[in-house]
Amino acid sequence: MQKTASSQAAWALIMEGVTQARLESHRLRHLVNRTLSLVESSKQKEHLYQVAGDVIVGCPSRLDGLDLALDRTALALAKMGETYLEARLPFSEKQLVEDAVDAAFGGGMTRESVVDRLARRWLHKRAGNLEHLSRRR
Repeated sequence: MQKTASSQAAWALIMEGVTQARLESHRLRHLVNRTLSLVESSKQKEHLYQVAGDVIVGCPSRLDGLDLALDRTALALAKMGETYLEARLPFSEKQLVEDAVDAAFGGGMTRESVVDRLARRWLHKRAGNLEHLSRRR
């Protein structure tokens, strides 16, 4: 039980870190966009680009890279979390989530229903058992 509790805490801590980093990235992007707007409207625009052009041009592209890394990490965590959370939720709760996602996103977000996934796993396991039995003969 201790290992399960530790992995739950670790997963939650990582998710929290990614979420906090996403918020900070959003706040930084807002500040950078505001700065770019001020630079573009300044009478000293040429001078600003001469003394800080690398910063003015580099910050937005660095933020794009940061957002991409956060998206990649969040997707990996979501995929890992799907398996983890599915194992913890009762069938009725999984179905509730699926129905809500289908209603909100037109069914395009879910690849396979819980029922289909369970049936596929059962059939796969059954096929493996039958194959194992046929080899024993």
